[in-house]
Amino acid sequence: MNSKNITIIGTGAYGTALANVLADNDHQVVMYGIVEKQVDDINIYHKNSTFFPNTNINKNIKATTSMIEALEKTEILILGVPTSAIKYVVEDIKKFHKRPMHIINTAKGLDEVNLDILSKSIISSFENSKVMKSYSSLFGPSIASEVVDRQPTAVMIASDNIQTASYLCDVFRNEYFYTYPSDDVPGCEIFAALKNAIAIGAGILKGFEAGDNAHGSLLTIGLNEMFLFAEKFGGKIQTALNFAGMGDLILTASSIKSRNFKLGLKIVEVNDAEFALESFPLTVEGVPTVKIAYEIGKKYEIDMNFFKIIYNILYNNTKPISLLNNVFKNVKLV
Repeated sequence: MNSKNITIIGTGAYGTALANVLADNDHQVVMYGIVEKQVDDINIYHKNSTFFPNTNINKNIKATTSMIEALEKTEILILGVPTSAIKYVVEDIKKFHKRPMHIINTAKGLDEVNLDILSKSIISSFENSKVMKSYSSLFGPSIASEVVDRQPTAVMIASDNIQTASYLCDVFRNEYFYTYPSDDVPGCEIFAALKNAIAIGAGILKGFEAGDNAHGSLLTIGLNEMFLFAEKFGGKIQTALNFAGMGDLILTASSIKSRNFKLGLKIVEVNDAEFALESFPLTVEGVPTVKIAYEIGKKYEIDMNFFKIIYNILYNNTKPISLLNNVFKNVKLV
């Protein structure tokens, strides 16, 4: 494949990991960031020490604090910022873009304002701006520290147009980063978002030393509730079985590297979700996702017992033991 001009919005851990993949594939990669120290670190020392202090990244990756410079030649644009920041960067992208671009979203979350899936909001934001050539999302079991170390990883790239998804898979694919196309944007997006909530629950069960049987059962319950949710938005059952579905769920809800899983452990340690959240130093995407999913579940009358329990733990300060006591009762399976 010919070299592409690719811009990544955000200099976070996951954006840096994807930048490394793409630069390894000989694409021209520019990262846009607002933290000058990180930008200098990438340009001068070929590191992003904030996230990967012991790892050098591809020396051909460039970084800038100028959105104008970042978008000068962009053919493919990757949104590598948290869900809460997307609406702010979209306005700058619309202002400074030079040509239509393939937009790839990696943020995992839901639309809190409209109680809907995030992709609808992003696509709507770019309408009538001549920015978006296509919209896709990239999701799967891909912890950034392992991707940046070039360990084997497989993900899905989802687009309404399967040919577009296949083309973008070719852009990313190499000997350690394996990509597969999907045309189920809502399904991939919902599984990617909701699995973070399941991971918080898995961390809680681990904190109580509930055992492997309970862990496997919780993941089964979570997978079923996620599908019931995704089905309301046109998600496909096949997506539950791909890398954005089961693959990402197993990883995030089982690994101590997962922020969401670690938060669950912390909640049990202090026996108080509110205090755990106040003292937790990292962004945990599953927390706002739980609230939005709970509200969407009420709106569409989706049977989501796990999400009700975890919502009460996080937002009504119900004691975490309530998950262990109630989650395995009256389970609804697909």
